[in-house]
Amino acid sequence: MIELTLQLSKRWPGFVPGQHINVTLKHNGRYLTRPFSICSSFSLWQSQGQISLCCKLNREGEFTPLLPRLTKGQWLSISAAQGDFVWQHPALSTVFIAAGSGITPVAAMLLSQRHWLSEATLHYRVRGNENAALLAPLQQLAQRNPLFNLQLSDSRVETAIEFSARLMRQPLQREFYLCGPAMFMQHITTNLTAHGVSRAQIHCEQFAPLLQNTAHSCAEDEINSTFIVAGLPKMMALPRMFSLLQSAEQQGLAPAFGCRMGVCFQCVCEKVSGQVRDMRSGQLSGHGREQIQLCISQPVTELVIKL
Repeated sequence: MIELTLQLSKRWPGFVPGQHINVTLKHNGRYLTRPFSICSSFSLWQSQGQISLCCKLNREGEFTPLLPRLTKGQWLSISAAQGDFVWQHPALSTVFIAAGSGITPVAAMLLSQRHWLSEATLHYRVRGNENAALLAPLQQLAQRNPLFNLQLSDSRVETAIEFSARLMRQPLQREFYLCGPAMFMQHITTNLTAHGVSRAQIHCEQFAPLLQNTAHSCAEDEINSTFIVAGLPKMMALPRMFSLLQSAEQQGLAPAFGCRMGVCFQCVCEKVSGQVRDMRSGQLSGHGREQIQLCISQPVTELVIKL
């Protein structure tokens, strides 16, 4: 993994610990975008205007091999923070379960908590402590805060079945926050519900759709839409998870843009029909003709957009 520290523009609107951002890089004439969870505390942004990202490097991937090439002072485009995987009830006893890079949003939530109102336990599944990202600050938190309990599970020693069985032996009248690979999260969720934990108690952030949805994920995660460029229609499939600006760029279009986070209004264009969601607030647009900002709008229904 690689840790990046970003000094943010004063126009960036901030985040809630647990949320993620989309990072955009230009490579070989194309804009590439990937989501990453913020792993640093809220106080770092509040006091120094900075956030940190811990990014797992995929040597065969297209995006993450570019990250080690970044240099100090280089400009990056990032989105506004988004997502609802946040610590909703700190006054209730809480269990966090993280595996691999799933530790990033969980660490942000734990390291940001100032007023501890109840017990919280983190079960961190790793393959050896040397591969445990953000372990040092979490260990320091556990040493100075008696209400926080850190439990490491080494996958080389404790099997997944043993780990799950140990979780089920603890009191289950708690809130559960899970983040990690899809198969791992599905296994834990299934066991929790089988032991009487309600779905309302389980909050998940996953890197991929649950296994039973995999066969339908491609079709369900894209919406066929039309961009009208210089009077000519161009049809394309738009991923639900990305902004319209990012999707347009990935399809070879070049809409005007500035801040990429909904502040400068340089990417405003006309939506002829269809519905979009504001990525900052979750608010839905109407279905008819109106002005929208491409950088903070996600597709909800089939769209016709005039650039």
